[in-house]
Amino acid sequence: MGVSLYLRHDVYERMGDGDVIVYRCLELIPGGGFVVQSADRVRGGEGHERQFLELMSESAPEERSEPCASLVEAISKFRGEFGI
Repeated sequence: MGVSLYLRHDVYERMGDGDVIVYRCLELIPGGGFVVQSADRVRGGEGHERQFLELMSESAPEERSEPCASLVEAISKFRGEFGI
Protein backbone atom coordinates (compact mmCIF):
# COMPACT_ATOMS: atom_id res chain seq x y z
CA MET A 1 0.00 0.00 0.00
CA GLY A 2 1.37 3.42 -0.97
CA VAL A 3 1.70 6.44 1.25
CA SER A 4 -0.86 9.21 0.89
CA LEU A 5 0.61 12.70 0.83
CA TYR A 6 -1.22 16.01 0.81
CA LEU A 7 -0.05 19.52 0.03
CA ARG A 8 -2.06 22.13 1.93
CA HIS A 9 -3.32 25.27 0.25
CA ASP A 10 -5.17 27.85 2.34
CA VAL A 11 -7.36 30.10 0.20
CA TYR A 12 -8.85 33.24 1.74
CA GLU A 13 -12.04 35.04 0.69
CA ARG A 14 -12.66 38.48 2.18
CA MET A 15 -16.29 39.13 3.03
CA GLY A 16 -17.82 42.61 3.03
CA ASP A 17 -18.59 42.47 6.75
CA GLY A 18 -14.96 42.13 7.87
CA ASP A 19 -15.04 38.34 8.14
CA VAL A 20 -12.79 36.07 6.12
CA ILE A 21 -13.63 32.59 4.83
CA VAL A 22 -10.62 30.28 4.96
CA TYR A 23 -10.91 27.37 2.54
CA ARG A 24 -8.65 24.52 3.68
CA CYS A 25 -7.71 22.85 0.40
CA LEU A 26 -5.52 19.82 -0.15
CA GLU A 27 -3.69 18.68 -3.25
CA LEU A 28 -3.38 14.90 -3.55
CA ILE A 29 0.16 13.69 -4.17
CA PRO A 30 1.02 11.80 -6.33
CA GLY A 31 -2.53 11.12 -7.61
CA GLY A 32 -3.35 14.74 -8.39
CA GLY A 33 -6.52 16.68 -7.89
CA PHE A 34 -7.77 19.02 -5.19
CA VAL A 35 -10.33 18.75 -2.40
CA VAL A 36 -11.63 21.29 0.09
CA GLN A 37 -11.31 19.75 3.55
CA SER A 38 -13.19 22.51 5.36
CA ALA A 39 -14.06 26.18 5.30
CA ASP A 40 -14.19 28.48 8.30
CA ARG A 41 -15.64 31.95 8.61
CA VAL A 42 -13.29 33.78 10.95
CA ARG A 43 -12.56 37.24 12.20
CA GLY A 44 -8.93 37.34 13.30
CA GLY A 45 -8.87 33.99 15.11
CA GLU A 46 -7.06 30.67 15.01
CA GLY A 47 -9.90 28.44 16.29
CA HIS A 48 -10.45 26.95 12.85
CA GLU A 49 -7.12 25.07 12.98
CA ARG A 50 -8.40 22.39 15.36
CA GLN A 51 -11.36 21.47 13.11
CA PHE A 52 -9.06 21.10 10.11
CA LEU A 53 -6.77 18.66 11.94
CA GLU A 54 -9.70 16.72 13.45
CA LEU A 55 -11.23 16.20 10.00
CA MET A 56 -7.84 15.17 8.60
CA SER A 57 -7.38 12.51 11.28
CA GLU A 58 -10.93 11.12 10.90
CA SER A 59 -10.78 10.16 7.22
CA ALA A 60 -8.81 10.72 4.04
CA PRO A 61 -9.83 13.98 2.31
CA GLU A 62 -10.47 12.23 -1.01
CA GLU A 63 -12.97 9.96 0.79
CA ARG A 64 -14.96 13.03 1.92
CA SER A 65 -15.06 14.65 -1.49
CA GLU A 66 -14.21 13.64 -5.06
CA PRO A 67 -10.96 15.38 -6.13
CA CYS A 68 -11.24 18.23 -8.65
CA ALA A 69 -8.80 19.33 -11.34
CA SER A 70 -8.24 22.81 -9.85
CA LEU A 71 -8.54 24.74 -6.60
CA VAL A 72 -11.22 27.00 -8.10
CA GLU A 73 -13.31 23.97 -9.10
CA ALA A 74 -12.86 22.36 -5.67
CA ILE A 75 -13.94 25.55 -3.87
CA SER A 76 -16.94 26.01 -6.16
CA LYS A 77 -18.03 22.42 -5.52
CA PHE A 78 -17.58 22.85 -1.75
CA ARG A 79 -19.59 26.09 -1.75
CA GLY A 80 -22.42 24.33 -3.59
CA GLU A 81 -22.43 21.34 -1.26
CA PHE A 82 -22.40 23.42 1.93
CA GLY A 83 -24.44 26.42 0.81
CA ILE A 84 -21.70 29.01 1.23
